[in-house]
Amino acid sequence: MSAGDAAPQQGEEPRPFIFDVASTPGHTNAELMGGLENAEELFELLGRDLVTKVLVQTPKLSVYHESAKPGEHVKPHRHGTYQVNYMLRGELMFGNQRVTAGMGYFSPDALYSWRAGDEGAEWIEIHSGVGGIYTDRPDS
Repeated sequence: MSAGDAAPQQGEEPRPFIFDVASTPGHTNAELMGGLENAEELFELLGRDLVTKVLVQTPKLSVYHESAKPGEHVKPHRHGTYQVNYMLRGELMFGNQRVTAGMGYFSPDALYSWRAGDEGAEWIEIHSGVGGIYTDRPDS
């Protein structure tokens, strides 16, 4: 990848670029949220070990590569955006619905939770903007 292919920095106008998931650094929730005042509350909600790679992050679109260990889970939450998860490997259980490689999950800013299957899970997560972390219903 050449310097011209690098992702735009925050505040710069978006422009086309190429990314490589394999060479994009990943960070656990513990690394991303460990210094926050409410870190323990977030770890209780989202766990410590989920690994996130930021592929694209703009005010209109964010794309992440996510990896979860076997049995890892998150409690009900939402992000304040429309969200699509596309499974690459393993499985996520959304309640009693099993989502495996080649399948996806759409959330129109609704509360959701999941549990990773016995082999863990890997997926692409797409948001209509930069999301937050909320535990209330969007209409409350």
